[in-house]
Amino acid sequence: MKGMKAMKSIPKKAWMGTVPVLMLSMLVSACSGDAGGKSTSSPSASMSAKPSESAKITKIDTSTPVKLKLVLVGTKQPDTDEVYAEVNKILKQKINTEIEVRFLDWNEYNQKYPLLFAANEDFDMIFTGDWAFYNQTARKDGFLELTEDMLKKYAPNTWEKQDKIGWDQAKINKKIYMVPQDTFESGFQVGLIRGDLREKYKLPEVKTQTDLVNYLTTIAKNEKNMIAFSGPPAKLSAVGVPVFFLDMEMRFVHGGVPLVYDLKSKNPKLTNYLENPKTLEKLNMFYDMAQQGVWTKDSIVSKTDWRAAFKEGKTAADFSNVSTLAGSMDTVLRTHPEWKPELIDVNPTAKQFQSPLIGNGIGIHATSKNAERALMALDLLRYDKDLYDLTFYGIKGKHWEPVGDKKFKSLAASTGYPPEGASPWGWRTPNSLQLEGVTGDLVQSVYSRWKAGNIIHSPLETFALDDSKIKNELAALDNVQQTYLLPIYHGLIKPEVGIPQVLEKLKQAGLEKVQAEFQAQLDAYIESKK
Repeated sequence: MKGMKAMKSIPKKAWMGTVPVLMLSMLVSACSGDAGGKSTSSPSASMSAKPSESAKITKIDTSTPVKLKLVLVGTKQPDTDEVYAEVNKILKQKINTEIEVRFLDWNEYNQKYPLLFAANEDFDMIFTGDWAFYNQTARKDGFLELTEDMLKKYAPNTWEKQDKIGWDQAKINKKIYMVPQDTFESGFQVGLIRGDLREKYKLPEVKTQTDLVNYLTTIAKNEKNMIAFSGPPAKLSAVGVPVFFLDMEMRFVHGGVPLVYDLKSKNPKLTNYLENPKTLEKLNMFYDMAQQGVWTKDSIVSKTDWRAAFKEGKTAADFSNVSTLAGSMDTVLRTHPEWKPELIDVNPTAKQFQSPLIGNGIGIHATSKNAERALMALDLLRYDKDLYDLTFYGIKGKHWEPVGDKKFKSLAASTGYPPEGASPWGWRTPNSLQLEGVTGDLVQSVYSRWKAGNIIHSPLETFALDDSKIKNELAALDNVQQTYLLPIYHGLIKPEVGIPQVLEKLKQAGLEKVQAEFQAQLDAYIESKK
């Protein structure tokens, strides 16, 4: 499949013999957040630790057994404990170490993640990213600084193989606080819909935002036992769907404020997107969709796993990054091929940044008593092929099987451990495999198209805000958004009534001060890159 032709529904002959893909989530996210799993470019054939690399590790004293506590963001999959039992057999043998995994589910991580550090809870490693509290946590000394000497000694393969730009992106005040991922990806939003329902109501292929709204409102009107869509995110720092319907080239500078800049601009100026007439038009569209029942009235407080709901046939659409939805698509092709899932891109010409490598990574808790062993384990998770395959795809022969050196096929039991579905994104490297068949080819074709015509490069790809001077204002602004703007996104209040109130509340909370500070940082950052 190539180009947009790949977005069409896949006929029965095409899916016969294909199997589940990676996942997300991610995404998140992403963010993702929505953040969930993300795909990678084609991997190298075999990346098991070489004998010389293993020798580097064995020189370190590992006679004392260690159980590391790892915190991941995402949903715990049913077979996670079984998979990590196998992971621990290998880690025990190699470095006398085991891993105990804890998950912060999507509906709780925004609240619980900062609390882990505030309460100084006992854990060693945690998923982090530019969308998942990296900047904030590092500036509050929540992560351990990772020095060059530490990385060379305890994570030698990572130090040698990691793209150097990843280390540059991870630096905060010239110090590194995370080990970033090491593959290309984009968090650009796409959608997944039910092709059988589109055909049932004789609707055209979904190629534009107008097509998509028509599809969602048609489903809401006619499929009374189904929710057309879960609705906007329940917290505005996960800007997913509103951004999907707005201008994809206007980039939010911070999740807690409605400030955006044109990512194509070489000297961007921040503007308030709530003051843009196009925004008001889209928010009115959201209000109309809500009145037509596209999502439930209680979606603003819902705890439902909407990604799972789509795969169970309870909703007619989902939105995330391409690899997350490819995972959902492949699951549907295996369990309900008659639904004819279609991956849609209603912003096909929009420019976008390549996601920074710090989009996913692992940080070491500043108070960890086992930081050295944690780095050793992370080095193995990234480059030992058996460990990598286990954490990304599950148990070989049960959840998946290899197809040559660079591809894999999911098996029926992968519902218990979907590819990339157990949140291993923090140690993603070029070791990742591509799913065999049409779904894996689809992900690659989308990425190839984006690389050829959509990806642009700018110093702002790696711009990170310092919020130390405006923490109080940011907290107040986030509260305004959650209290006054979130109901507007969910269509509970008419925009022409609610937006003036939101703007006034934002002003009172210090938006002008925050905008001035952010703009000064943007200008200084651009100047420093000349």
